[in-house]
Amino acid sequence: MVNFGVILIISQLATHTTHTLVFNKNIGSVRASSFLTLSFILFTLPLSMEIIPTLHAVFLGSTFVGLTEPRRLSRYQLGAASLFFCLIFQFLIPDLKGFGGALGLAAFLACSVTFWLNKGLSITRS
Repeated sequence: MVNFGVILIISQLATHTTHTLVFNKNIGSVRASSFLTLSFILFTLPLSMEIIPTLHAVFLGSTFVGLTEPRRLSRYQLGAASLFFCLIFQFLIPDLKGFGGALGLAAFLACSVTFWLNKGLSITRS
């Protein structure tokens, strides 16, 4: 199992930088996600550790979480969604074949769980 702390840091970094580029700097979602992912890959290319391909996948999947509209999830909720993404990535992705659609599925599930937990908590508070 890959070090969860490293995955969490990479995920938070990717989520929040993507969100900032897309919604504060008005860069398109595809451009922001691909630019950041390719930059991360180029930055980590010289490293020769077994964890690097996994971190590339985590970074790409976390950029999907960062594309969530601000009116759906706040910055704090994005952090929670990124944490859920890490948990899903750590425990669900190894059971699926390849990274393909599993990254998008994990990002969708993480954002959905965060959104519905927030809705449920706000109903119980009122």
